[in-house]
Amino acid sequence: MELVRSVLINPYFKAAFTFIIFFAGAKLIYRLITYTAIRWARKTPTRLDDIILSRINAPVYYLILLAGTAIAINFLPLPVLVKGVLSRIIVSIILIISCYLVAFFLNLFIKTYLSKAKDVIGTIRQKDLIALSRKLLNFVMLILLVIFILALWGVRVTALVASLGIAGIVIGLALQTTLANIFGGIALIIDGSFKIGDFIELETGEAGEIIDVGLRSTRIKSFDEGNEIIVPNSSLMNSKIINYGRPEICLKRRIKIGVAYGSDISKVKQTLLKCAEEIEEILKDPAPQVYFTEMADFSLNFEVVFWINDYKRRLEVQDKFISLSYEKLQAQGIQIPFPTRTIYLEKR
Repeated sequence: MELVRSVLINPYFKAAFTFIIFFAGAKLIYRLITYTAIRWARKTPTRLDDIILSRINAPVYYLILLAGTAIAINFLPLPVLVKGVLSRIIVSIILIISCYLVAFFLNLFIKTYLSKAKDVIGTIRQKDLIALSRKLLNFVMLILLVIFILALWGVRVTALVASLGIAGIVIGLALQTTLANIFGGIALIIDGSFKIGDFIELETGEAGEIIDVGLRSTRIKSFDEGNEIIVPNSSLMNSKIINYGRPEICLKRRIKIGVAYGSDISKVKQTLLKCAEEIEEILKDPAPQVYFTEMADFSLNFEVVFWINDYKRRLEVQDKFISLSYEKLQAQGIQIPFPTRTIYLEKR
């Protein structure tokens, strides 16, 4: 009995027993994650849980093992200085593994979010942004890890942190416009105001199709000129945008047509409605409408309102409708007026 008691109070036995308990627990959790949780995750429709479990099993195993090692060292009759050095080494390794896990989860979150934004920024831009965000995040995590480890080992990092802060302020002021555009691009991607392929109209009047959404600028292919409009993202963030692709790609068109005074109003309406019904691209629901809007100086003005199934074909459909309306009105004997002016001369 005395032998058992002496063994139990022996510091080396306590250290070894503690390490064995933590080692067995780490092995159990590792096998549980590897053989049970991962197999269960493979049955789920998403691959996200598979990726997480496959990447965290080894770090979790080593974290538990290091925790057991740190506790076991406290039982050993070692000099305080040696214990302090060993403890700092173990904590440094724990910090490295912890930073790795944090960086992994943040990178996975960013990748998952950008994957959902593929329609907004495109596949190629999506891959570039994922790679760029990974490099920036890993760089930031590396800087933080170095600062934490230096502080752990008693190195004064106040001057280093202050220098980094001053450098950040200087860089921010020098790149103020660029950073505003970058943050504007990030905000546009997060907000999902538009995506590649959408037809938008800017506050300045330019209209076109979105062909690229970058971090610094957005590129628009003009419908009127066919050229490329490059707009800084900070400007887009602070301006009003009309997106004809939301909530649907259908587009409402209003076309004004004038006929001569004396024309039969009902006949004009019926003719214009038949023209709209004959064009395949014009939707039947909602049905086209014709309104008598004005008795102008030279003509009776009508407004035809209809919806087309694709906003990208707006000019083509408009051309078809106006051409067909002119032919039908002429065939019905309805005249299209032109501006006239009557001049009276007084004889003396």
